Amino acid sequence: MTTMKSLLLAAALGLSSMTIASAATYNVVLAAPTKAGNAQLSPGAYKLNVSGRIATFTSVDTNRTVMVVVRLDNSSAAFGRTSVEFKDEDGAQRIESIELENSVNKLEF
Repeated sequence: MTTMKSLLLAAALGLSSMTIASAATYNVVLAAPTKAGNAQLSPGAYKLNVSGRIATFTSVDTNRTVMVVVRLDNSSAAFGRTSVEFKDEDGAQRIESIELENSVNKLEF
């Protein structure tokens, strides 16, 4: 219950203090089990939506949704494609950042 309250509070603060990163949906494919923030994502295709500081990963196969709090970083030029940067952490894959196609926004985890 406390985790849900924290997530809702973070979402409310993020929405009130930041502009919406983008209304677009981005496609992300993960080849291996991957951590995004504190969430674990299974391998597969995901639709990624960003609202304020909340990134929502929705599995294309199962329709399961995972929400993760992110930091937004802005680039001086728009990114040409959606690109995920991974970090190997003790043999496990972790998302470090995602550059959003046709946007100056970069999500940092």
